[in-house]
Amino acid sequence: MLYPQEKERSHRFLLALRTGLPLFSLTVILIFTSLSDYFQQIPSDFFILAILILAVFIYFIFYMIYRGFDEQITDPITHTFTRLQVISLLKKEIVRHKEYSILLISVENLSDINARYGIRAGDKVLRKVASKVGVFFLNKGFKKFPIGHFKGGDFIIGLKGSQNSIKPFLEMMCIKYDDLIMNDIEIKIKGSIIDTALSQNVNALIEGLFEAHSHESEDESNLKVLSQNEDFSLLEFEENVRTAIKERSFSLMFQPIEADEKTVHISIKLQGKNEKIVHQKTFMPVVKRLGYEREYDEIVLEKVLQVCNKTEKVTFAFNLSPSVLRNRHFMYYIRQKLAQSTHNRRLIIILSEKEVYGNMRRYNDVLQQYRELGLRFVLDNVGSLNASVEYIKRLDVDIIRFDKPFSRHLDAPAYRSLLHGYMQMCKELGMKSWIKMVDTQESKEYFEEMKIDYIQGHAISKIVNLDKLEEELR
Repeated sequence: MLYPQEKERSHRFLLALRTGLPLFSLTVILIFTSLSDYFQQIPSDFFILAILILAVFIYFIFYMIYRGFDEQITDPITHTFTRLQVISLLKKEIVRHKEYSILLISVENLSDINARYGIRAGDKVLRKVASKVGVFFLNKGFKKFPIGHFKGGDFIIGLKGSQNSIKPFLEMMCIKYDDLIMNDIEIKIKGSIIDTALSQNVNALIEGLFEAHSHESEDESNLKVLSQNEDFSLLEFEENVRTAIKERSFSLMFQPIEADEKTVHISIKLQGKNEKIVHQKTFMPVVKRLGYEREYDEIVLEKVLQVCNKTEKVTFAFNLSPSVLRNRHFMYYIRQKLAQSTHNRRLIIILSEKEVYGNMRRYNDVLQQYRELGLRFVLDNVGSLNASVEYIKRLDVDIIRFDKPFSRHLDAPAYRSLLHGYMQMCKELGMKSWIKMVDTQESKEYFEEMKIDYIQGHAISKIVNLDKLEEELR
């Protein structure tokens, strides 16, 4: 047992003792006073029985007081329900109400607030935000609704009604508290909403909320809505992913790229119900949550190598998880797979990571081991809010792929200047450049004039299946 657990146990015992001892003393005094005149007339067996009953009674009181400290239902920092309590209440509410919505309210910059102003200031911000959000919905007519501190800067709220009926109130709240300032501290609040039309399972709904909340949005909206998908419920979707992993039934789609070598970008699709295709950005959060990320990447690599066997002189670029690449078991697996392969130089692995990996030296060593096998690496989404710029400084990679806005905002001088700066950097560092989402002939010609090495988008080719790709490559 850890020291904090030992300390907590002794602390509870002392509290129970301080609470129960006066009651015990009062009970003994009362019995002694009431029976003092009858001691000689009362049989000794009665005293023995009374003492035993009193001992059991006192033990039960102590035990209940001791266990009572385990049953904390509110969070001491925010004065809202704890995570376990709010989940318990939501489960009951969903059973009672046909239409029910769950909201996720997040203080997005809590870590920055803690770093700048201290943990105490962060706690005050959480307490104030919880109070303001709770009062807002109270004033809108919602009574006795569960609100709980889930983790970090995240609060979960349950409201009676469908997503469509609750959404306008959430929008009003996000507008009202946009750019909220407390004691000169800027607070960024973001909201997400989901309802029971997607699932009756509370945990699945909350996981769906966090997944929708984490998706990057180009419009910088502080409101996320997870819409009902008529193709599957959340639990059905999880089962669909499990089945796809077990049966290795993911599909590969291909998009040829304009480059000095024949290069094709591979995207992975999941076959949903009614033959509906589910995109990678939709199913990957579920793959990660279910713990199948390494197994999924192994499936992807196997399928890519199978395609390599069917084609000649074509380079394939595809995504693998950086955390999986750093996994020792996967490193052994990929070495075994590529040991006898003649296609290694035809494989380009695309890396995308939001947070910077702590041990940069180890990461670079891992990449160099893979590069010795003939693999090439691309840093994706360069120029966005992720780890790419730091990785450019510290990792030896072959190609950088610019973020989508660089192709979509060609008219913006800032984007053009940044792009030219990145191109100069590539030239000096000996790296190649890659632009994606090039969908017009005008932008295609502009990037060709800039001498970008890899140009990808509908202006070059649409996304096709393997049969169509083989036709185009003939």
